[in-house]
Amino acid sequence: MEIEKSMHCAASAERVWALLLDPQVMGECVPGMKSIEVLSATEYLAEMHVKFSFISAKFKLRTTVIEQRPPHYLQSQGSGEDSSVASTLKQTSEIFLTEQADGQTELRMKVQVQVLGRLGTFGLSAMKTKADRLWEEFAANLQTKLAAGSAA
Repeated sequence: MEIEKSMHCAASAERVWALLLDPQVMGECVPGMKSIEVLSATEYLAEMHVKFSFISAKFKLRTTVIEQRPPHYLQSQGSGEDSSVASTLKQTSEIFLTEQADGQTELRMKVQVQVLGRLGTFGLSAMKTKADRLWEEFAANLQTKLAAGSAA
């Protein structure tokens, strides 16, 4: 499944970039994120809890930053599993930050996701609906962090 989303942030690309690479901030912005452990400058281990219909999954995700061109492009890959619901998840994400003439930054994200196992049995439209809700919550959380930083 491919997901592509975008949003406008009232901040410079450098500011958005800094927040996106801050594990503490991402832990607070990503819906369902319970913990994030920094393994190295390019590797993270995260625990995420996601409820999908009547199934609650707890994924341990290992994410590696593959390529970055600060403050405009980042590519990462991740994978994880939840043995309790017999499901695995693999993802490749690309983040594009584009500065706008009005001083805002467009954040565009492209994600390729493979969900196998029990969670993979849900239809594509149900998965996309869940992804839309997660994106909306993430975007609202990130906007709150940016606004708090601007006020400080």
